[in-house]
Amino acid sequence: MMSHEMMMAHCGGDMSGMMDAMAGSLRGKTGDDFDKAFLREMIVHHEGAVVMAEEALKSAKHQDIKDLSRAIISAQTSEIGQMKGWLKSWYGINNE
Repeated sequence: MMSHEMMMAHCGGDMSGMMDAMAGSLRGKTGDDFDKAFLREMIVHHEGAVVMAEEALKSAKHQDIKDLSRAIISAQTSEIGQMKGWLKSWYGINNE
């Protein structure tokens, strides 16, 4: 998994810049090229959400945030596995 620090360094420390870069990597692509780029970017996006949720489990004051963080970790970890599985089965890409 990519660490939050690595993701932020990748986009110069700017979260909106990171989102723009992710969306930009999809522009002009269609078919398999789009699908592969989409899956790769969504994996990174979900990994970032998991990192943030793990921090919330350690530091959040409100139980509701901790409960939401557990749900995010569970759902997005499952979705990461699903997307990595698609990359492997459809394209032979082992995205680890």
